This record gives sequence, structure tokens and C-alpha cells, in this order.
Amino acid sequence: EFFPFISAPRFTLRQFARTPALWFQFTADWEELDWPLLQDPSEGAPWRSPFEWGFLWGGAPADPAPKSIGLAPADLAAALARDLSEGRYILTGNLTSSLFADDCRFVDPNNAVDGLSRYRQALGFLFEPTRSQLDNVHVRVVAAGSGRATIEATYVASGELKLPWRPKISPWSGKISYDVSPVTGLVVAQTDVWNITRFDAIRQTFTPGSTSRR
Repeated sequence: EFFPFISAPRFTLRQFARTPALWFQFTADWEELDWPLLQDPSEGAPWRSPFEWGFLWGGAPADPAPKSIGLAPADLAAALARDLSEGRYILTGNLTSSLFADDCRFVDPNNAVDGLSRYRQALGFLFEPTRSQLDNVHVRVVAAGSGRATIEATYVASGELKLPWRPKISPWSGKISYDVSPVTGLVVAQTDVWNITRFDAIRQTFTPGSTSRR
């Protein structure tokens, strides 16, 4: 009753993703999605554009924390390294908000969100923190000077999503590029790229994991 896909006739992963009526009880009346990503690749769908999820988090309040204006790129890189290593923020949302502009844009192969508060709210619905890992973090400044500084980070992550069927995402490697404002020294854009395809990430999202809890 709560998860219609359990009793539904056999369907493909793409059909499942296109049909909200299969997802949950509360999505039973939603119309079928006609997003380009969910089209068959043979139809020439533009697979390179991520989903724009900002509309889901329009009511997220702004973070009131004061900003760390004027940090040197090396100091900013060190702070981001701590947030990745200790806070695992791309899995948990546990980041130092003073390092990012409120209108920062966050992009990965599957998702795009405009705004720091929306990004943090979105992350809170994704991974189970106690069952997710972020390791092998390396952060460095790759460009600095009179123009916009750029910082890069690499990592290896894995985890369990907060969905009823407890899907597990196998370890993947990622590289994050941070664009830094030359005026404020804050991160104004974060772009994450992965060593797995976006389709593989979606496939794992809809693959049931173990429902037992240790």
C-alpha cells in the first residue's frame, strides 16, 4: 500500500523512474515524468544535464552564520579539507556555512541546487550518516591570484541512502572543483564529478539493499 512498486507488474528501471505512481502512496496521483534524462538514449536524450532540484527546497531559511570574508585560498582549502574529512559534508550536510556564499551553486552529475541552505536541506534527506564513509580526502589550491581562485578536492565515498529499501551505493571516486570569489574569498560554485556514470548511480539508488540493521 505504501510502496506501490512492490505489487506492480514487472517494469524497467527507466519506467520506474518515469512513473511516480510506482514510487510511494503519496505520489500515486503524480503525472508521468517527461524529463530528458529519463528518455531512452537511442532517442537522443541530452544525458549531460543534471536535475535541477531547487524547486523542492524553496522554503529553506538562509543560514544566519556570519561569513569568513577574506580568507586566503590556502586557509580556505584547509577548512574545506576538515569539512570533508571530519564532517563528510557531501554526505551529511555538516559543513562550515561561513565558507560558502548564500547563493552558491552546487552541481554533481545527477543534481544541481542553487543556494547554500537548499543544498544542506537536500543532503539531509540522502545518506544515512552512520552507515556512510568518506575517505582518501586530498585538497589543494590549483589557481590563485588577482582572478578567481580555484580549489580542488578528491575523495572516495560510499554509503547507504535514507530510503525504505536501504539501497547501498558502492565506493566511488569524486573530484570537486570550488570556484572562489576574488572579492569575498567565499566559495561561489561547487562542481563534483564522479568516476561512475549517472545511470549507474540511479541504478544503485533503486536497487534494494539489506533491511536489517546492525
